[in-house]
Amino acid sequence: MKIFTGKWMRILFQAAGIALFIAILSRVDVREVTGAYRRFNAFYLAYFFVTMGLFILVKSIRWKRIVALQGVEVPVSSSFKIYAAGLYLGVITPGRVGDFAKSLYLINSGMEPGKAIFSPLLDRLLDIAFLVLFGYVSLLLLPGIFENQLLLSSLLVVVLLVAILAVSRRRDLLKRFTERFARATIPTRFRVGLNKVIGDALDGFGLLTAERTAEIAVLTLAAMVLQYLFLIVAARVLGIDVPITILMAAISAAIFASLLPVSLLGLGTRDAVLILIFGRVGISKELAMAFSFMFVFTYCIIGIVGLFCWLTAPFKQERIAEAQNSEGDHR
Repeated sequence: MKIFTGKWMRILFQAAGIALFIAILSRVDVREVTGAYRRFNAFYLAYFFVTMGLFILVKSIRWKRIVALQGVEVPVSSSFKIYAAGLYLGVITPGRVGDFAKSLYLINSGMEPGKAIFSPLLDRLLDIAFLVLFGYVSLLLLPGIFENQLLLSSLLVVVLLVAILAVSRRRDLLKRFTERFARATIPTRFRVGLNKVIGDALDGFGLLTAERTAEIAVLTLAAMVLQYLFLIVAARVLGIDVPITILMAAISAAIFASLLPVSLLGLGTRDAVLILIFGRVGISKELAMAFSFMFVFTYCIIGIVGLFCWLTAPFKQERIAEAQNSEGDHR
């Protein structure tokens, strides 16, 4: 029996993250953490739901435009439900089942599995690229978080750019990355002829034009702005009165920490990062923890919206046809 398999390593990392979260929570005043939410009212709750709804809408439109490159027109209402359902599944399930939810719709529409994973693959790469960009800009705006910050962060960005360029020019490396993504997102029963699946996914990149790339880049930027606005307003409501540059740096670092496969929903790692950054500007551990819980709140909003969409999204073939016919009737 192999102990250090990917599954068991993920479980161990998540357990360590939760242990870190419990350790941090034991060292803060929980009443002060919960008391930070006393300023929240119906207006702010409505703002949070609307902002997250717009965030999901923009990202679903981006996915719709990517899929259109492959000759598939997804109704706007269906793209919203499918994308929200995918986010919901990504929150409640281990691995990357949420990515496959979008592919499932395309497979049921008659698209081959390899072509179906192109859109969630590009979707994820865009999110990572813009997160790196926002994170780097934040580090430029907030020097002094760690020693030689500008030099090290610039070197990191250069290394990432070189790696991306190398992978884009080396089809074998891109194939290896796509294979890992395919194994993580596509259930076994759909992996017939994995080499063909990977080849079809890679061929999708050849469909990108300068105009369409610019369009989806703008949509990605709009989604990121909405996400940052959500969290910046939340910080202000909580009473975190620091310059916007510090907030941007903290948010970027927290999102990065949440993406690390060492915890569940970023618990522990995200809290530690926020306490470290806010501590340097005199913000208490309690306020940092209260702000960290706002990330969990976003997952709750996604869960509520995504659950409804998961129950009503047209993943079955007959419901796909019904949704497409309904969209045609409205035109």
